[in-house]
Amino acid sequence: MPHRPPAQPLPSASSSSLHNFHPVTRSLYQLFANMTFHILSAKLETELANLYAYVDELGGRCVGIEECKIVISAVKGKPRLVRSLGQWMNQKPILTPEYILDTYTSALEYAASEISDLYRPPKLPERSKYIVHPGPIPIKPIRPINGYARFIESDDEYENDEDLRPMPKKRRISIGREGNVSEDISLLSEDTKLEDYPALCVHRGSPLICVNQDMIDAIRPILEEREFEEAQQKNSNVLSYRRSLSVTVTRPIRSGKEAMKLNGVGEKVAQRIDEFLQKGYVADSVKIVNSPRYQALKLFATVYSIGHHTSKELYDKYHCRTLEDVRMHFEAIEEESPEARMKDKIRRRRRGGMKQVEIVEEWIRLKDELDQKKEVEEIADCVMEHLEAYIPGCEQTICGGYRRGKSESNDVDIVFRPPGMDQDIGLLRDLYLRLSNLGIITHVLHVTHRVLGVPIHASPANFDNLDKAFVILKLPGPGRLHRRVDLISSPNDRYASAVLSWSGSMMFERDLKRYSENVRRYKFRAGLIEMSSGDEINLETEREIFEFLGLRYVPPELRNAD
Repeated sequence: MPHRPPAQPLPSASSSSLHNFHPVTRSLYQLFANMTFHILSAKLETELANLYAYVDELGGRCVGIEECKIVISAVKGKPRLVRSLGQWMNQKPILTPEYILDTYTSALEYAASEISDLYRPPKLPERSKYIVHPGPIPIKPIRPINGYARFIESDDEYENDEDLRPMPKKRRISIGREGNVSEDISLLSEDTKLEDYPALCVHRGSPLICVNQDMIDAIRPILEEREFEEAQQKNSNVLSYRRSLSVTVTRPIRSGKEAMKLNGVGEKVAQRIDEFLQKGYVADSVKIVNSPRYQALKLFATVYSIGHHTSKELYDKYHCRTLEDVRMHFEAIEEESPEARMKDKIRRRRRGGMKQVEIVEEWIRLKDELDQKKEVEEIADCVMEHLEAYIPGCEQTICGGYRRGKSESNDVDIVFRPPGMDQDIGLLRDLYLRLSNLGIITHVLHVTHRVLGVPIHASPANFDNLDKAFVILKLPGPGRLHRRVDLISSPNDRYASAVLSWSGSMMFERDLKRYSENVRRYKFRAGLIEMSSGDEINLETEREIFEFLGLRYVPPELRNAD
């Protein structure tokens, strides 16, 4: 990087255009937060010092060519750029100095604006207006146009289960875009016999609200209590209740005996159905809902990092009854003193690595806001805006319950990808550090980074080998709330699988994995892995994934199988 000369006034019109504002008493909005630049000095000798200063004032850094994300150059001729940049010519986007000047102007205007305007922070200028050279051309994955997948027979274990019976050896499925699978799945007609309802969620539609919703809601507390009492959730009783409640039919259920015609509905659930139809409630559910123990366990489980097992342990072993008891418990078991933790607390909030006691304290403090269900699309727009600071042309999808039709959501799941292969490397970290520096992300709760060059695998640390940041975010402006947001960065070629995996619902994903492994001999972990060879299969759309597996496409709004 060239020697940085002292800052001096810019010549001619550039200087006046930047300083013709009301006196600025506030610091400038950090539009270049966590952005790095390399400025070529050619033709910029008189302006170089000011450009450095502007980058600094806006929160950016001027670095060597190897480390930078953006090159700034007044030189536009290709031969001279090649001489100046060598091998980096086609590896970094090159913009004109006006990109820095216009950004600085925007920040000055914002700082000099009226108080009422400060709730609309300035945005980076559209990068395309300043391009000298676009940088690396995104590399698209090579996808099979008319490839085939071979499926092998399974053991006799699934011989009598129609939904889990493997495909014959010689049958092959095209994964081309034309497709050979019939139309999308829709809701079954009201005259469909209950015994004809498929057992697996991937073979039927499950709407957000069904005609028997009041019955399902009346039985659900029994399932929820057993999830706490049998915390590992491997007990068949818990799974049987969950599967029973996942079956949605398109007409009212008239009796428990009739309900038992459905796959997965047993005698105990049938008894609850009869009780509800006769009384309008389920006595065991009412007792559970009114139980102080159940209320405490449910409350504890709303805190990030506290699951069913920990909630039960807090209540039974450590005698916690309130969230304040929970906070005091984690403070008591923390080895570091509050004074020692305070030294590095802010860094952990902004960059990740928060201790559990800190997560619990902050979650309890912000719980009233985190329980709200607003601003979903505004949060997604904010994420996309700041992704553009690094790589223009990214794509994102709001997943989770919102994608399945819920108008609001406690937490927001956003899966995004860059336009080309390998551009995702480091992108998530750049994003959450930028948003943290701007004060938009207030807490980085947990971060996982994918292992490069390693195929998709399930592990306790990173179940789908994707980059993920679980954060608390607060949009700029008055009346904004702290919101829980999951940011998931996907490699370009795994995007469809990542969106499918993060869309839910839980039982739908469970059955999709079960079907993929038992019938098609592919593991599904935000991507498809052939079990016999370990080969990774990545397809462009969710629809192609369903087709590849021999399934009819289930629209997201019909995946509400919980």
